[in-house]
Amino acid sequence: MRAIAVLASWLTAGNILCYAQFLPDLQARTPAEFDAYLDVLEAPGVEGGEAFLREFPDSALRLPVWELLVKARSAEGNAAAAIRAARSGLALAPEYAPLLVELADLLANGAVGWEAAETPARSALAVLERVKAPQRVGPTEWTAAVQTLAARACAALGLVQFKRNDVAGAIRQFEAAVRQSPAGDATLRYRLGRLYAVAGRTREARVELAEAARAGSAELRALARQALAGLPE
Repeated sequence: MRAIAVLASWLTAGNILCYAQFLPDLQARTPAEFDAYLDVLEAPGVEGGEAFLREFPDSALRLPVWELLVKARSAEGNAAAAIRAARSGLALAPEYAPLLVELADLLANGAVGWEAAETPARSALAVLERVKAPQRVGPTEWTAAVQTLAARACAALGLVQFKRNDVAGAIRQFEAAVRQSPAGDATLRYRLGRLYAVAGRTREARVELAEAARAGSAELRALARQALAGLPE
């Protein structure tokens, strides 16, 4: 039987795409709860996460399980279920920045209800301004996580502004997102390039789209090359 232990260290961004840096130290109450939670981590998905929540409805580990469910539902393309999962997690921890950002991103990218993304996005940015790194997290890791989340929150606000037909406002938010992104996210640069093109800022559009065409995924590179080809000379 696996021993009961503090669990935050199990949640690494590298293997299950969660922001363990922001979780408090969490501990299972029983060996059975701990074993069930490790099963969720080893095979993160909807079925395992929901089974854990049914079996341990009062567990201190519900927050990271809800976060995993958001990821799993998003991966399967079920945005409505992902939004419900994010809201369930935020009911436990209203200032948990990773879920605020997930909710903002899901809402902003939706066809309906996108204006509601502004509230969690701005809340996330406010939390990220004041939150302090726990002692178990190194400064480099912490800074990268904060910047990544802030970039995503700014991008969600940019999408909201764009859908409001405020291209200038959208550009400002995506510029902020690109500045924040520690890895110079190619998707952010592609979207910023497209916005520059809409605004007639062709030279700047070319710079951002060229970078997306160089550093993005195969699909994104193709989109960026297509957008570059459509720019006026």
